[in-house]
Amino acid sequence: MSVQADRLADPRADEARSGVTVRAVILGVLTIGAMTVYITHFGWNLIKNYMPISALVPLVAWVGINTVLKLTVPRWALSQAEVLTIFVMVWIVGNLPTTGWAGYLLGDISAPAQLSSPENRVGDVVGPLLPDWLFLQYSPVVIGGIYGGLPPGVAIPWQPWVRPVFWWTAGSLSVVMAGFFGSVLFFKQWHEKERLTFPMATFPVDLLREEPGHRLPVVFRSPLFWIGFGISGGILCWNVTGYFMHTVPHIPLFDHFRQMAVPLGHHFPDYYLRVQPVIMGLAYLCPLDLLFSFWFYNIFSIVKEGMMNRIGFSVGLQGQQAAPSEMLGLEAHGALVLLVGWSVWVSRAHLVETVHKALHKHRKVDDGVPVTYRTAWLGLVASVVFLGGWCMAAGMGFWAMVIQLGLMFVALFGVAKYAAATGFTFLSPGGQGGLGADKGAGVWMQLGGTANLSPESLTAMWMVNRNALAGMPIRLTGTMSIPHYFRILGDHLRRHPLIWGLVPIAYLVGCLTTVSDSMYRSYTDGGMNGPLYLGDWTRLVGLVPVIEGSRLFYFDPEKWCVWGLGFAEAGALVYLRARFSWWPFHPAAVAFPTQRYGFSLLVVWACKSLVIRFGGVRLFRQSLPFWYGFMMGYLFGVGLSTVVDGIWFPDEGHWVHGW
Repeated sequence: MSVQADRLADPRADEARSGVTVRAVILGVLTIGAMTVYITHFGWNLIKNYMPISALVPLVAWVGINTVLKLTVPRWALSQAEVLTIFVMVWIVGNLPTTGWAGYLLGDISAPAQLSSPENRVGDVVGPLLPDWLFLQYSPVVIGGIYGGLPPGVAIPWQPWVRPVFWWTAGSLSVVMAGFFGSVLFFKQWHEKERLTFPMATFPVDLLREEPGHRLPVVFRSPLFWIGFGISGGILCWNVTGYFMHTVPHIPLFDHFRQMAVPLGHHFPDYYLRVQPVIMGLAYLCPLDLLFSFWFYNIFSIVKEGMMNRIGFSVGLQGQQAAPSEMLGLEAHGALVLLVGWSVWVSRAHLVETVHKALHKHRKVDDGVPVTYRTAWLGLVASVVFLGGWCMAAGMGFWAMVIQLGLMFVALFGVAKYAAATGFTFLSPGGQGGLGADKGAGVWMQLGGTANLSPESLTAMWMVNRNALAGMPIRLTGTMSIPHYFRILGDHLRRHPLIWGLVPIAYLVGCLTTVSDSMYRSYTDGGMNGPLYLGDWTRLVGLVPVIEGSRLFYFDPEKWCVWGLGFAEAGALVYLRARFSWWPFHPAAVAFPTQRYGFSLLVVWACKSLVIRFGGVRLFRQSLPFWYGFMMGYLFGVGLSTVVDGIWFPDEGHWVHGW
């Protein structure tokens, strides 16, 4: 039977073809605007992972609104695909407000003009290397006003910001669109051939699944759902009550990871008894071998780092030795490169097929992706060429640009694939620490050195590796959510401009609303009171000796050995998993070491192991509503807390969610 005949035979075909509607897109745009404004003013910390609370709380709100509509005015209710469309649009931009992107963007653009001084020497060393089209010159109104606020009656100077914001946004969008087109090329391989589980896509789809004759989603009719909801939601509601009644004791179960630290002794990193319901609920959908690998390697790496600290072990040339934490980062990056290279290698047949379809008459065959493979290849090349030109225009040399973008896309590819495989919302690419390696610059500096890099290239590398360019990888929801977008909409994906246009529409609307609102708040209340974030500025100050050449890093064979060890470890684990079906350890745990959430994964692994052991797959499926309820109760409690803070405690607020 043909694909078209399948659709005609399916009673849901009409909904599938019309699921992503203009109404859903308009509501998605409005929800993005409401979310970005609310996060900027009241919920600044509800971001910082691949499925942020800033996207999940609106999903909970729409599920509640739509349930009420189904019970009262059914003709106004949204279809499942429409609710999912709204969620996907908000998810794509969930990390743009405040500490995800906008706050750092405004700080990066303005800090060199405002904070340069003879003491930090940024103005003398770095100032001449900063391109005018990405940064602002000092002005008492434009720059001084955004830090300290404007006097009454002075208009907000929007115009000077247009050019730098436009070019930073253009560079950021090129990263996101490269992720979109790359996801098109790899989605069939990941979904159909490697059978990745996509837990972050499974949860919202299951949450909205309905049965004929019922208006409520299936999961809402399970007592286990409400038990899980009551546990997490009840704890947070109890804590909210304590905002008004100080005699009510606080329950610290979901507190900040530092509050849940267990010291293991001198020289050893702390172990965190962190309980995070969203991470735990999604991890319950993760395969057991991955769960075991991550929590076990978390303990193993603590012991390994502690022992190296205790004996004073380090590697590297004199003056640029790597501490144990940095060595673990280099080891992790070596493993990451091996995994990415292996993933591309095992996808080679599929990639050849996409090229064949792009070049020949079969290019329009629907493989469950929203654009043709010809469009995907051309779009990917165009996005990478634009981003490369952006880097070179910012001052980066050609070969420096090639290596930098290679390292960046290794990190993004690795995180995108293994976020789809695990559902872990906190995966961070290996190599962090020291000079910072979120997009590859730190690894490059530690392994290859800086002696052969020009000051212009080093300055441009700071620009690329900081938050202003699309945020850090752990906050780049626009790229990481796209494979899940394809999986969530499933049969609703059809080749129509509304489908693939959702990504740039959502991203540009999110950028515009969050930047404009952050600027308005900064000029009204003073950026130093909250809207501006200067973490990137402190890193630039630290790089001044490196940029001017008074502190050089050289090619370091000892660090390469550590990096190679991680590469070899991952290769050995890949071989063992292929050779022995019972081998329990997954190399992703080496490439993405977790620190804060090992205990949460241990609890989930223990629960899922017992369920599978005594009840099999059937009991596992029956137990899912409990974990969905556990997540939903937590999201309800977080949303309630931020609303209460916005009304009764707008100046202080209470910590309710974060790392």
